[in-house]
Amino acid sequence: MGAPMAGVSGAKLAFETCRAGGLGFIAAGHLNSKEAFKQLEHEIEIFKELAAKAKANGDEGGQYPLCIGFISHSTFKEELGWNFVQHLLEDYEPDVVQFFAPAVSYPPPGVKAKIIVSNTVKLCQSYGCKVVAQVGSVKEAIEALDCGVDCIVAQGSEAGGHGIRRDLGNGTLSLTSTLVKIAEQKKRKIPVLAAGGIVDGRGLVAALALGADGVVLGTRLWASNEAAGPKAYKMALVETRSCDDVVRTQVFDMISNSYNTTKWPAPYDSSGVLRNLVTDAWDTKLNELESEILYPSNGSNIAAKFRKAAEGQRIDTACVYSGQGVGEIMSIEPAYGIIQKIQREAAESMTRLQRVCLPRDD
Repeated sequence: MGAPMAGVSGAKLAFETCRAGGLGFIAAGHLNSKEAFKQLEHEIEIFKELAAKAKANGDEGGQYPLCIGFISHSTFKEELGWNFVQHLLEDYEPDVVQFFAPAVSYPPPGVKAKIIVSNTVKLCQSYGCKVVAQVGSVKEAIEALDCGVDCIVAQGSEAGGHGIRRDLGNGTLSLTSTLVKIAEQKKRKIPVLAAGGIVDGRGLVAALALGADGVVLGTRLWASNEAAGPKAYKMALVETRSCDDVVRTQVFDMISNSYNTTKWPAPYDSSGVLRNLVTDAWDTKLNELESEILYPSNGSNIAAKFRKAAEGQRIDTACVYSGQGVGEIMSIEPAYGIIQKIQREAAESMTRLQRVCLPRDD
């Protein structure tokens, strides 16, 4: 599955992921404005056109389900977001949706949406849509399972982009293994997917060995031709040679929350990023950073400097999201080829494992 990365996962990446046999998601991002809603509609129309063209050209057996990923804390904070999602469900009939941060949301007081339901899971399922919940903790996973989600994504702290703070989250392997067991105990026969640090076939096989049904690719698909986002950031991923160069930090969210109207709330105000001058200076000094943001010393304005660095795509200062598997990404390639390669690598890894595990005649 391709992760719904805001600003990165558009129609072209979703289409190519599906064409390769995966599940490709379009990222809705912060769906809390008319502009964001129109942009999402535009991407959906492009995806549908690409799928129709593929089938017209003879790809009759191709599967191109419409999958949309939502950032819940901003989308469902107010009535506007609830109505946007209901419009999407009615007008475009998505096959699958994913919710994250949090995995399950409840209607705010006084909401007057068209259909009032107990939570976002029930809302989408009432339209015949499958619901994927991305979680970073056992507690959140249990809530999602009890609400009846159709799939769980175990996002480990090795993942790039936003996720639960490192002091509250879990590693990909341990979280995946635990959630597989919990789903079995609850007699929920649904897919459990692993996310975080997985960029090749070996990572896929490792997840399968834990009982997972598949994996989610984020950073690896950002370093693809079809992914949106700054080219400078993509190149930074390719040029990074070690997982040592990645850190899960609150630094960038503390800075961006100081000037953005849409703020990332705790415990999701944490991101897997490439280390740079900003993380080196502040990651272990969060209290000092908060004080500096509120009461700048020597006329220094950290927020202004950060915004300027982001505008100039300066990787030494700007936020470049990345998971810990980045050191094994050597090139920017077509998404179709990336997924096909991972499938081949997985098959080769399983063959090697069979040679190791099966008894020898001698």
